[in-house]
Amino acid sequence: MTTDTRWTYKVVRFKPSTFFRLHPDPDEVAEQLNQLGREGWELVHVVEGYGVPSPVFYLKRPV
Repeated sequence: MTTDTRWTYKVVRFKPSTFFRLHPDPDEVAEQLNQLGREGWELVHVVEGYGVPSPVFYLKRPV
């Protein structure tokens, strides 16, 4: 028996000030990701570079 899990996806770019600093605050990023986790979101991928001013976070959660 297979269970077909359905997902909803979210793409997040945190406010640029979080990443434009010379040394971004990892605690600030972690707190924002933890908040998303409390809402049921699971981080599945992060993309950096390619002309994007800050990393792009891809998340999913069951529908």
